[in-house]
Amino acid sequence: MHTIKDLHKYSHNLNVLYVEDDKDLREETTILFKMLFKDIDTAEDGEIGLDQYNQKSYDLVISDVNMPNMNGIDMCKKIREVNPEQKISIVSAHDESSILMDLIKAGADGFILKPMHMDDLIIALYPVCRDAYTQIVNIELVNELNEKNEILQEQNKKLRSSGNTIETKHQQLGELIQEKNDCLNKEEKKELNVAEEVLQDYFEEDVDEGEENVVFLSDHCADLSEIFMEIPEIISAYAENPDENEVQKISGLLSKAASVLVYYSPYLDLLSTSFTELSVTLENNLETFIEIMKVNPQSVLMLFDAVSADMERYIERFAVESLAMKNIHHIHEPTALSIQQIITLILPPPEDEGTDDIFDF
Repeated sequence: MHTIKDLHKYSHNLNVLYVEDDKDLREETTILFKMLFKDIDTAEDGEIGLDQYNQKSYDLVISDVNMPNMNGIDMCKKIREVNPEQKISIVSAHDESSILMDLIKAGADGFILKPMHMDDLIIALYPVCRDAYTQIVNIELVNELNEKNEILQEQNKKLRSSGNTIETKHQQLGELIQEKNDCLNKEEKKELNVAEEVLQDYFEEDVDEGEENVVFLSDHCADLSEIFMEIPEIISAYAENPDENEVQKISGLLSKAASVLVYYSPYLDLLSTSFTELSVTLENNLETFIEIMKVNPQSVLMLFDAVSADMERYIERFAVESLAMKNIHHIHEPTALSIQQIITLILPPPEDEGTDDIFDF
């Protein structure tokens, strides 16, 4: 047999609505309930009780049956319509056994017999309070799981983006080295370490202009960050839920980014021009881009991830450092190259130029 201590282990965590039309009984019982429950609100009939229920969340509702305006059965039914999982315990007199079936149909989880005796009250409330407490714990666990899942998904996005960026940069370096090799004759190749020269140029140290201080405005940082978070999300979501209207947004987002970067002319002219070109290419070749997305979305995502990762680094860096660098154009060349790769993916150059597609489909 359960004790009041057993009951209190669960009941002290619960917020309760107690509905009873008898004022004296309501006040006396409330004194007892305050010792058992975390918090308790009272109402004098079903209509007022339902109104209070709709304004606040309760773990348990305890209600009398016979009340003016709205009885306990009707209130129970209406609460179930709002929240089918709500725990409800009904207070019933001994001579009301004929309506127990109606209470069961209305969705009552437990019954408390009048007059209330402590032992009977413990027996009646224990299973309802245990289940109500379990419900709270389950909701908290689900919420915690969802929060951790969101964090994990965000970490996975960053990891995926970093991986795509590394792969894209590796590919770019390979192409630059090959291009340099193709341009040199055999004698020049002997005298020059092509890979070393390309790597040195690619990772050339920044040279500060030392005079003018040009940094990103905070509003521009927010706008650019939002743009380059949204674009990879649109592309990633397309694989699971193809929506051409969402894909159309990418061109507008790129155009918006270009407009922001124009503000920092001449330092970001290379990026501004590149994003404008990509925006126009997407707008004029949307059907082609969508077909590419259908066939090989990972390739598209990989390139846009690389561009977005670069832009996030620029936003973070040039929010505090000056853009006024002698070699600022060189800093942005790898990003411009990634943008050009996307353009070439959508609109390959004529075959007679001897340029192969970046990706085979």
